[in-house]
Amino acid sequence: MKAPVYTFTERMMAYCDQIFQDETGKNRRQSGSFLSTGWFTMILALELCEEIVVYGMVSDSYCREKSHPSVPYHYFEKGRLDECQMYLAHEQAPRSAHRFITEKAVFSRWAKKRPIVFAHPSWRTE
Repeated sequence: MKAPVYTFTERMMAYCDQIFQDETGKNRRQSGSFLSTGWFTMILALELCEEIVVYGMVSDSYCREKSHPSVPYHYFEKGRLDECQMYLAHEQAPRSAHRFITEKAVFSRWAKKRPIVFAHPSWRTE
């Protein structure tokens, strides 16, 4: 059985950087950001898929909700920063960090214009 393999070229990486800058107004390198695997996956999915259903991604407002459960960021690192603490630490770090909350806000905006559905947990993009 042969399965297609997709890789990101340097040109595609630069494209992803440009999209980040266009969407956030921030230069990824100057802002000390590393794009997440979620970012790259979403860009690839937008290029290849007619409809995208995203599983296992919380919204950009999830950590501000009082009722969210505290879960480990990595299931194998119990007792360390929980998911929301990690998101906030990365969002505020001056360099070498993912901007998880920022990326999720961008994805939410995209879902208003494109066929993207967030499931398990489900969240609305209004």
